[in-house]
Amino acid sequence: MVPQLLALLRSRPRARSRARVFVSPNCAGIENLEERTLLSSATLAILNGNFTGTYKGSITVNNNGTKTTTAVTSTAFQMAINNGAITFTTPSGNGSGTVDLGRNITGTVNVPNNGGTVPVSVVGKITNVNAIQTVGSGTWSFSVNLGGGVTATGSGSWSASAPQVLSNFNGNYAGTYQGSLTVNDHGTKTTTPVNVSPFTAVINNGVMTVTFPSASGVTGSATIDVTGRVTGTSTFTENGVTITVTSGGPASRGMQGVNGSGTWSIKTTTVASGVTLTGSGTYNFHSVLVLDGSYTGTASGNVVENNNGTITNNPIPGSILSNNEADFTISNGTVTVSVPGIPATGTGTIDENGVISGSATFTDDGATITVTFSGQGAPTSTGKVINGTWSFPSTALGGGVSVSGSGTFTATA
Repeated sequence: MVPQLLALLRSRPRARSRARVFVSPNCAGIENLEERTLLSSATLAILNGNFTGTYKGSITVNNNGTKTTTAVTSTAFQMAINNGAITFTTPSGNGSGTVDLGRNITGTVNVPNNGGTVPVSVVGKITNVNAIQTVGSGTWSFSVNLGGGVTATGSGSWSASAPQVLSNFNGNYAGTYQGSLTVNDHGTKTTTPVNVSPFTAVINNGVMTVTFPSASGVTGSATIDVTGRVTGTSTFTENGVTITVTSGGPASRGMQGVNGSGTWSIKTTTVASGVTLTGSGTYNFHSVLVLDGSYTGTASGNVVENNNGTITNNPIPGSILSNNEADFTISNGTVTVSVPGIPATGTGTIDENGVISGSATFTDDGATITVTFSGQGAPTSTGKVINGTWSFPSTALGGGVSVSGSGTFTATA
């Protein structure tokens, strides 16, 4: 874009020297503003909230063969979700649980009874996420032996909802922006496109932060409110001229994450004697998973040895590999893996949805064996986890011996 804009100014040499100094970072300025102000999230924070709801069902007591069923009428309860961790507060007892990235809820409410507690299992799912509220529903159940020939079982359903909160937008984002710039050089106007360009951003409790391209010189700030409205102002200076870019638009939550779009603009600004610049465009963005970190875990599975027709299955962990440690490092989209017990090392990639793929190699009797692996990363209420599978095809070791293998791995950070 810079050469195009410089070409527009060649008709007025006396203005060109100042204008070209301005124009070169101008594109970066627009890019950086959009990167600063277009933000969104798809982590567990999207489910945060203070829920109110009701539960109902029935309880059956079997007293030495005599069964009595009592209805549990609709009863109010509270449920708080904070980054995947859940606390339940009910008239009968309190408890805790978790919700995962698949929106699945599991937990236990402990109900006091005769000096002990009865654990009540709670399961469910977040069924709707929108700009107004978060909605969940599910079931509860228990079965307990009270002694003396008395047992009790119970089951029922529950539902709850919570209004949208500011932290629902916390997380990492990626998007693109585009538009056009118009240079008015002593009455001659020329418009040049701002090509589609990427940006990334982070939101934390309404504050938006963006990593700008190097040497951009852009400063500014942006916010997102509880309704999802993004507003921002950024500035950059070239040859003593301050350029102000404003941007804004809505962001909204859905079951798959956060999406947003909006506009950016530059009001008419004098950038050199007789030369002004204006600009405008649009942007869009969506939430992404960033799972960078160091992970420690294990691999398990089976290696099959074919020794001239004699098949031997070797489980992992086991005599073939007692140290089944598997370590992973994720950084900027790259995955590195190390299995020190073999030893084997390799690399792979992880995309914005947490999907992992790669390969690792090791040698056995002089033969190089290539292991492919794939998996899925996700945040949890206690940290980050990756789970996946590994395999390698039948590989000849010589002397009529070949090996193949497959299995699974899991690691946490």
